[in-house]
Amino acid sequence: MSFASSDHPLPQFAACVAAETETVESILARHHDGAGGASGLSPMQLRRVLLFVEQNLDDDLSLVTLAAVAGLSPSHFARRFKAALGEAPHRYVLARRVNWAKRLLLETEMPLAEIAAAAGFSSQAHLTGIFGRAVGVTPGAYRTRRNQCLAFLMAGGVKESFNKAA
Repeated sequence: MSFASSDHPLPQFAACVAAETETVESILARHHDGAGGASGLSPMQLRRVLLFVEQNLDDDLSLVTLAAVAGLSPSHFARRFKAALGEAPHRYVLARRVNWAKRLLLETEMPLAEIAAAAGFSSQAHLTGIFGRAVGVTPGAYRTRRNQCLAFLMAGGVKESFNKAA
C-alpha cells in the first residue's frame, strides 16, 4: 500500500509529508544569497551537486565523486561546499539520506531494510542509528507515528489536534 502524498485523498496528509521533508529547491532558495563567488560554489555548481546527490542517494557519494561533479579537487570542493552551505559534504549527504528515508517511511510500506538500501545506508542498523540521532526516534517509531496520525486524520481529526491527543 502506498501513501504517496500526491495520490492521497487527505490534503492534510500531503501537507504533513511536505512539512516533514525538505526539497532541493528549498535548500537552493535558502542559499541563493550570492554567497558563492570566491569563497563558495557558484550557483550552477551548487545546483549541479545538490541535484546529483538527490538523484544518487543509493550510490557512492564520496567526496571524490562530488568534487568531480563540481569540477574541483576534493579538498577545494570540501572548502567551497562548506562555505556555500555551512556544513561539510558528508553531513549534507547524510541529512539528504535521512530526508529520503523519512519520505519513504511516510509514503510507502517498504520494509526498513529496503528503505535503508534505497536511501544509501549500508544496513538497516546504519539507517536506525543515523535516523535516530537526526530525528530523535527510530524509523519504526516514526512510521508508527505516521500510522497513528493517518488514522486520526481519517477519523475526521485535525492535524493540529493530533499532537495534543497523542
